[in-house]
Amino acid sequence: MKVIEAINEVDALKVNMYTKRQKISWLNRLDLRIWNEIALTHEWNEDQLDDEGNPPTFNGYTEENEESVLLVPEPYAEIYIRWLSAQIDLANMETEAFNASNAVFESLYSEFRNAYNQSHRPKGARKIYF
Repeated sequence: MKVIEAINEVDALKVNMYTKRQKISWLNRLDLRIWNEIALTHEWNEDQLDDEGNPPTFNGYTEENEESVLLVPEPYAEIYIRWLSAQIDLANMETEAFNASNAVFESLYSEFRNAYNQSHRPKGARKIYF
């Protein structure tokens, strides 16, 4: 799913007054969380590393690169719609709606994290010799 697709879908589902820039900021926060909590905690394939053996970096999204593909692939990409919906509810101070939206988001996040953990090798802890 692309950044603009997530934004357009949540706008079609939930009437809101928030700008594209704000929604992109929320998507950045989520993908940075996914990057740090999930992607960077697992090993990378050789073909994913740069010439110095470093993994790719996450540089975020802007209005200029709204066609960028978000980190979470199908069939888990609905996570973005539920995240944006929860952020809209939170910003509107709609507590009950936020709790419901966030519960669905957290369920989808756990489902994606579990699938990622099953299909990717975690980084091993460094051995410390005394």
